[in-house]
Amino acid sequence: MKRFVAVLAAGAALSGLGTAGATGAAAMPTATTTCGYATGARVCLTIDGRLASATGFATSAGGPAQYASFRLELGTTAGGSLEREDLGAVVPAGGTTVGPVASTAPCGTGITAAFTVTRAGRPPVTATVAVPAVC
Repeated sequence: MKRFVAVLAAGAALSGLGTAGATGAAAMPTATTTCGYATGARVCLTIDGRLASATGFATSAGGPAQYASFRLELGTTAGGSLEREDLGAVVPAGGTTVGPVASTAPCGTGITAAFTVTRAGRPPVTATVAVPAVC
């Protein structure tokens, strides 16, 4: 019986810590997401403090699923590269998501994200987005 009471007391103490932690987290800055669009492509850039992450989405070209190559880049407005992912995949009828890629952003620097989709017989399409300096 004593062990059961001790477990209940420990559980109550831990749930109290969890509540305090959640309250403290609410006071922290929240993440912001900004998206850029191009025909057949979308890129979204999320900034949460100094953490930057980018995710790309390619829509289908209509008709049957088609192979495409993708480049998802995260960089600085000064031209520096933070992270990049290159890959190829079949884009199904509902579209496909690429990424995310993430990196710590340098303080005082704007952040950019670019998502390029290349399909056979079509010119590449690039969606871009930029946000002002972080920190």
